[in-house]
Amino acid sequence: MTNLIICVVMFYILHLFLVMSFSLHKVPFIQWTYTGGDISAKTALSERMASAGDNLRQSLPIFMVLAVLSVILEVDNLMLAQTWLGLRVLYLLGAMADLYRFKMIRPIIWLPSIIVLVCMGCNLYI
Repeated sequence: MTNLIICVVMFYILHLFLVMSFSLHKVPFIQWTYTGGDISAKTALSERMASAGDNLRQSLPIFMVLAVLSVILEVDNLMLAQTWLGLRVLYLLGAMADLYRFKMIRPIIWLPSIIVLVCMGCNLYI
């Protein structure tokens, strides 16, 4: 489980850099380095990466708490944690492919990751 937690942290760091990476040809790097930088010329792909990153930041703290508690309490939540990470990767790929312009695609990918978090919590309680 510890290795998976490290993978999740690396995945989050990847999320942070994707927004900038997909817009460097339109927005100079220097604009990304300070708060007042003009990054309004971001590409549509960068906007989608920012949105996917915001979505990840909503469930990441809950996942981290449940994962660390699983390690401390010695509860086997590894399969559920791997499933959550896989669904988050799928969510990122869906954002990159612009699948969320279609109705009901986003909840089909997002909702199972929330259900997995609930299952992780239930395993800790039982």
